[in-house]
Amino acid sequence: MADEEIAGYLIRRELENGDDEFWNPTEKWVSDPGDSELYEDEDEANAVADLLSENESLVITVEEVYFDDGEEDEATDGE
Repeated sequence: MADEEIAGYLIRRELENGDDEFWNPTEKWVSDPGDSELYEDEDEANAVADLLSENESLVITVEEVYFDDGEEDEATDGE
């Protein structure tokens, strides 16, 4: 596996039905991760996630986002 560089961090919450939503400070929770806030600093993303979790019953996590180099990795399953 090639080294992957982190592009930033997204704040994600999992809904009861298994769907995910992502945090956008302007629009609140959005379904498309492309419309969410990409935090450059992990500590900042964690601080925001902690604040959002205070009055929330759903699980909120910070997810790493990696740069997409546009190349497909060859998958090997060892069989």
